[in-house]
Formats: sequence, C-alpha cells, structure tokens
Amino acid sequence: MFAYSYLRAAKLVGIGLFVFSLSMLAGPAVSASQDPAPKPQQSQDHPEFPAGDGRETTLRVCSKCHSVNNLLATGRDRQGWEDLIVKMVSLGTKGTDEEFTDIAGYLTASFPPSFGAKINVNKAEVKQLAMTLVLTSDESKEIVKYREKNGDYKSLDDLKKVPNVDAKKLEAKKDKLLF
Repeated sequence: MFAYSYLRAAKLVGIGLFVFSLSMLAGPAVSASQDPAPKPQQSQDHPEFPAGDGRETTLRVCSKCHSVNNLLATGRDRQGWEDLIVKMVSLGTKGTDEEFTDIAGYLTASFPPSFGAKINVNKAEVKQLAMTLVLTSDESKEIVKYREKNGDYKSLDDLKKVPNVDAKKLEAKKDKLLF
C-alpha cells in the first residue's frame, strides 16, 4: 500500500498540500449498489508496454500529464517507482490508492532497473541524460534537440554526430546506452 508513501510525501510538500492531495484523491464515494466505471479493453496503443495487471491504469493515469514513453527511458526498483509516484502526486496527479499500488506493481514488474543504470537515449529527457551519462545540461539538450530533428539514434556512432557533445564522454558511457 501507499499509505507510508503519503507520509513521506507530506514531509516533502508540506502538510497543506498533502491534505489537499488526499482530498483530491478521495473523490466521490462509490456505493456497493453503483457499478464501478467499466474497464477499458486492452489498448493497442503503446505496444512497447507489456501486457499485465496495471497496464491500462498506468497508461490512463500517467498519460494525463505527459507522454507515458517517459517511463521507458530508465527502469527502477519498487522503491524508485513509489518515490516517483509520490513526486507525481505532489505535483497534482490524481488517482486512488489502489490505482497507485497497481501502477507501482506494473512498473516494477515491467520496467525493472537495468544493470548499471542503462538509459534509452531515444526516450530519455534532458535531465535523465544528464544524470545517467554525467553530461552537462547543455550537452543533454543538444542530444534531445538533435534526436527531435533527425530521428532516433541507431548506434553510438549516430550519437557521436551530435554537435557540442564530447564524443569521449559518450564513448566512456557506451555500456549504459540503449538504442
């Protein structure tokens, strides 16, 4: 359950925002006589997300604010995914305790941490590139800008073509790169 995570969130965002978040998560009560919302059929969108319990909830909840492809850039352990969910709740993500538990379970099973913290350079955001590859913010921005202009990278050689990025840094981190 995420109850203990809510306590950590309270420390991070302050009691006022914490109470507000809980009230937003609670939503209207559903009585036993009411039918819960129908479950959507397995979506054919995002085939890169494997089938499993929590898949549709993850796609639905996480895509309200950003592309769910952000999840593909790096894997995390259960604690890492829970910490990320707590952060998203503090930023306004809405859902139930049950939904967040399902999401954490699905992400943990489907996107575990890569050995040595590998990163998919075709999905990663600027901050993720900078942290994982130990690049400057400017270098990471160049990688994303080049990718958006020229399409996905296929190899390290493609990545080395990015202007204003030290190719030696990329070569030194080649074992952390996924394409």
